[in-house]
Amino acid sequence: MLSVGGGRSAVCRAVIATSIVWLLIDVVILFYYLDPSILTRGQRRIDPEPLAAGPPENPHQKSYESHAQQVFPVDKETADQLRKLMNTQAFGPGYHGQGGTGVTVPEEQKSIKEKRFLENQFNVVASEMISVNRTLPDYRSEACRTAAGNEKTTVGLPTTSIIIVFHNEAWTTLLRTLHSVINRSPRHLLEEIIMIDDKSDRDYLVKPLDAYIKKFPIPVHLVHLEERSGLIRARLTGSGMAKGKILLFLDAHVEVTDGWLEPLVHRVADDRKRVVAPIIDVISDDTFEYVTASETTWGGFNWHLNFRWYAVPKRELNRRGSDRSMPIQTPTIAGGLFAIDKQFFYDIGSYDEGMQVWGGENLEISFRVWMCGGSLEIHPCSRVGHVFRKQTPYTFPGGTAKVIHHNAARTAEVWMDEYKAFFYKMVPAAKNVEAGDVTERKKLRETLQKDFS
Repeated sequence: MLSVGGGRSAVCRAVIATSIVWLLIDVVILFYYLDPSILTRGQRRIDPEPLAAGPPENPHQKSYESHAQQVFPVDKETADQLRKLMNTQAFGPGYHGQGGTGVTVPEEQKSIKEKRFLENQFNVVASEMISVNRTLPDYRSEACRTAAGNEKTTVGLPTTSIIIVFHNEAWTTLLRTLHSVINRSPRHLLEEIIMIDDKSDRDYLVKPLDAYIKKFPIPVHLVHLEERSGLIRARLTGSGMAKGKILLFLDAHVEVTDGWLEPLVHRVADDRKRVVAPIIDVISDDTFEYVTASETTWGGFNWHLNFRWYAVPKRELNRRGSDRSMPIQTPTIAGGLFAIDKQFFYDIGSYDEGMQVWGGENLEISFRVWMCGGSLEIHPCSRVGHVFRKQTPYTFPGGTAKVIHHNAARTAEVWMDEYKAFFYKMVPAAKNVEAGDVTERKKLRETLQKDFS
């Protein structure tokens, strides 16, 4: 029979042993739900490691190793979604598409490719074969690389808020956009990235995306709009919350290249009335090959009020001389990608909130910039690749033509004076489309006191 003292000792040991066992069980359960390995299969990560071979893509690219080790509590449903989303080659070693090369979908996946092409009107299967962190060459001319070396330091330049609006964007193209911006931009010039979700109905763009962006080394804000607003109003949501002195609008399916940001910031910082766009290169909607665009085209328009690319005229080539690093003064810009001083953006009326969904806003803001004493430039030393689609995957209330005519008519009625007659002559159907109330925009025009001619 045990003594009283020995019995107490045995009871204490039993209690302690039982407590340790339960503590270990609690720790195992805790790590199961919080450890990032739940979000991976094998060695796949939420944040892909940079390629082991070769130097970093540029001096600003840093290893994300410390961020990859962070633990983010997510519920099991979100973890399961992320595990499924990461189970593609886009989050593994970068075998395909490196250096901007394209990929060919294997023959046995052709039917899947064709079916999924309809999701976003580009080859989603090809995109999922290419790393979200893929490498790109330095596409800048020798003149641009030399100019970058001779430029004053970027320390002291204003910070930039990058605004990206998306609706039902493909998972890999959206993340490739974010990775390329963060990898190839000086940290001290990036105030933040603002993502505006224009009421997407795809689950992966809610909780999984919320979780994914937390690992980035700069602030990334994600706003989910409760109502479908369209590009124009969604961008105004982003600009309204921006903290940077410079606003930089980007589309959601782009890849920026080495040295893309500094030239844009320099030009806007030197003259707050400058609006500067990069050269927009082409990313194939089929193979995702990166194809460089001409350095001798600028933006224009026809009397249908359609944006068009035209060859730079001789007078502008003569003005630039033989300097391939000198910005091109352009009549209009493509609306997807440009940098503008935030205060100037609002001084000249930001965007016309009476416009619907998308289309024509780039010509309207181009006209206002020139009429208000500003200037528009395309900088040949800044290059951004964009996935150009042959048709939009989105629907327009009342039809595409109605929305485009509505937006163009608002531009003509407010800003074009007697020249609007040319537009209505070329597009008589626009006369039958309600342009909406333009009273406030005409008041803005009177305040600015500017003529179209």
